[in-house]
Amino acid sequence: MIDSVRQNPALAGNAYVLEIWDNSNGLPQNAVYAMEKDNMGFLWMSTEEGLARLDGTFIKVFDKESYPEMLEQSYYSFFKTRRGIWASGDKSIALLNKNIRQVIDCSQIVENTWIRAISENDNGEILIGTQKGEIHIWKNNRFQMLDFWNPESILEIHSFFELENSLMLVGTSQGLYEINFKSKNARLVSAKSFSAQKIFGNTSTIYISSPESGIFQLKGNYEMDKILSYEELTDINPVSLTSDSENRIWAGSLEMGLLMIENGNVTRFSYPELKNYPVRKIIKEKDNLYLGTLGRGLALVKPAKVNQLDFEVLQEKNIKAIYQAPDSSIWIGTRSDGIHRIKSREILSINVADGLLQNGIITIGGIGDEIFAGSTAGVSVIDLKTGEITGKITQENGLKSNHVYAVFKDSKDCLWILTRYGGMHYIDKNGILHKVDLPKRFTNTNFVSISELRNKEILIGSMNQGIFRINDGRYIENLKLPLTPGEDIVYCIYEDKDEDLWFGTHGGMLLYSNSKFKRLEKSHGLKSQSVYSITDDHSEGIWISNNFGVQYIPNSELKRFKENTDKGFFISSILYNKNLGMPNSEANGLIFPAALKDISGKIWIPTVEGIGIVDPAAISPYEQTGINFIWDELFVGNLHVPFENKIEIPPGEKMFQISFTLIDFQNPNQYSIFYRIEGKNAQWLPIKDQRQLIFNGLKPGKYNLEVKIFRHGKLDTVHSLPIVIRAYFFETLTFKVFLVVCLFLLIYFIIKYYLNIKMKNDLGRLVNQRTLELSNTNEKLKNAISEIETQNKTLKEITWNQSHLVRAPLTKAMGINQLLINYSKYSNVGKSREELESELLETLIQLDNIVRDTHSKSENLEK
Repeated sequence: MIDSVRQNPALAGNAYVLEIWDNSNGLPQNAVYAMEKDNMGFLWMSTEEGLARLDGTFIKVFDKESYPEMLEQSYYSFFKTRRGIWASGDKSIALLNKNIRQVIDCSQIVENTWIRAISENDNGEILIGTQKGEIHIWKNNRFQMLDFWNPESILEIHSFFELENSLMLVGTSQGLYEINFKSKNARLVSAKSFSAQKIFGNTSTIYISSPESGIFQLKGNYEMDKILSYEELTDINPVSLTSDSENRIWAGSLEMGLLMIENGNVTRFSYPELKNYPVRKIIKEKDNLYLGTLGRGLALVKPAKVNQLDFEVLQEKNIKAIYQAPDSSIWIGTRSDGIHRIKSREILSINVADGLLQNGIITIGGIGDEIFAGSTAGVSVIDLKTGEITGKITQENGLKSNHVYAVFKDSKDCLWILTRYGGMHYIDKNGILHKVDLPKRFTNTNFVSISELRNKEILIGSMNQGIFRINDGRYIENLKLPLTPGEDIVYCIYEDKDEDLWFGTHGGMLLYSNSKFKRLEKSHGLKSQSVYSITDDHSEGIWISNNFGVQYIPNSELKRFKENTDKGFFISSILYNKNLGMPNSEANGLIFPAALKDISGKIWIPTVEGIGIVDPAAISPYEQTGINFIWDELFVGNLHVPFENKIEIPPGEKMFQISFTLIDFQNPNQYSIFYRIEGKNAQWLPIKDQRQLIFNGLKPGKYNLEVKIFRHGKLDTVHSLPIVIRAYFFETLTFKVFLVVCLFLLIYFIIKYYLNIKMKNDLGRLVNQRTLELSNTNEKLKNAISEIETQNKTLKEITWNQSHLVRAPLTKAMGINQLLINYSKYSNVGKSREELESELLETLIQLDNIVRDTHSKSENLEK
């Protein structure tokens, strides 16, 4: 979290940012009791809620819950030694160097006392001094007393300071001692009444603090040169005393701020953001100042990459358009505080009281000796030299709307004025206002941006209607953009050296090349979907402003984007935001121009709280220092496992996490990081806002993890890490080969058994088939006999019918027929002729039915 950018007279350079790390962004607790850098470059801090390690971007917390090897939650003192930092608690010490390397239980030596000093000798043995005045040596995993440490009086040990040639200074409450490990001798080298509370500095310049006397510099033969008395500095915090590479002494004040002592002179300064929080620990390293406070966490003061103006009238103002006039003066518009001119380091403010149409300025341009300031009330005309309002241009003068979005001078010295409601105007050299004749469908279009191409064509951006081409004041065409209506706002237009066009929109950056569009958006590495300005530094790349700061993209990455067809493309870039000196990370848009490149090459970015000024020439893309990349830790099976150059994953662990760090306290935003794992895929994947890589489901085998780092948009280094994933026996190749052999044997015996069974089954099937066929034949014979018997029965019925049923009616019919023939011969028949004929007919019908029935039975017999 950045609290301020300020001029610091105690540090080299101009603008500095003050960066706060507290419990809101990773520090476990806000009281920093100890602070030191280890041999790898990590900054360690001790708090009541555990240890914290900072790499410049992320804080990693070490507590008993996450690291059970810690014997205590709180370690209150740090001692820098050859192997790293020894942190001391109430009953243990821990060695810190990248991670927790070792923890030693000191319970047996700290009964009724506490640890005051820790050092190491040439043999790697650990020396521990206590408040009781004892010196213990940790050797061969056990403690023993330093046998030649026998001071004459009872004393307390305050500090150790390692010298060359196996010598060590011991500061005590009863004088300063020298220990010689070669001769195994300890001797008093100061007056016994001298209390040496803290020894600090380096081997060439050693300082000693005595609470009763002050601060001394140790000379040859252990003579002491007094630098100052604590009577002169009653508020100094002796615990915080330290020195820098220039041998200046630094200390925190018990009341407020810091003290710097140089050549006996004391300079006091403070940071309002720290208020009255006491500074307990200080590290001054090159251009960085690390302040450990009680209550405010860590304050890191470092040089700003982005500068700001020091005019009070513009501090924290919402800045709009910025323009540089031909006389090199800078004109700055604001949201509600008028327009300001900076010339010869003096500022002139102009507002409505001076005749300005409105205090809210949206756009600024100029021609000759006149400045044109556009607002929602029209254009105010200002005399360049005097700053007086000399005129105005509004609807009364022919504008389609008083809401002016852009004012722009082209190469023909025509002044273009873009407004709402189809307002596309230009004023020619003769001062005549012209309106560009547009199709009626653009009557209500808002025009918001403008640019002149190398071929002298004018391109104008709009809201929701794309791009308009204008030539010699005439409308040529309208170019629709592949954006949704909410995204189709063209904030800026840029033509690169290849004459390809880039449009900054509310939907990312659009590349227009060879009559085709290609879109660069947030998923490809843009920090924001809104691109307010695109500024070419004419050296290495472009600078775009957005809602999160200023993003630098090198030309090489723009070229790579043009040539790349991969949907997973991710651009390498650097974001300059409040962490690096911007007054506010949110830049302003929908203004014209939304950024200014002045005649010196500096880029001015208007934000909602002031102006950020980037000097591309000062931000060198070629850093001199190497990248401090470190493989950090393996997390597998709920365990933190330190490693160095390779890792092995035990059998059965399907998921593991590898962490790494990039130590950079100056500009951690300058890196773009990608990774791939050979053996799985060859595609480079971006690593965004994390320093952990999680793998799940990798098969047993050997892999190679690669991390590729771009700095300032250029490839810097590639780091590799061999990974071996161990397998259970049943997952090994040997087991698989054995399994295949067994499988082949099993298949062989199965086939053999199958063939034997098949032959037996085939023979049985043939026997069964023949038996079934005989059975079926026998059944058919039975059925045939049954049918014959049935037919015989039917024939008998037919025969009986012929002999009995047919004979009776036939005989009757024959008799009636004879009677009818001889009817006249009989006198006593008893029936009339008609009755006899009727009876004959009925008999014949009866006979016919019998015949029909017989015929039906014969048909069934055929079936």
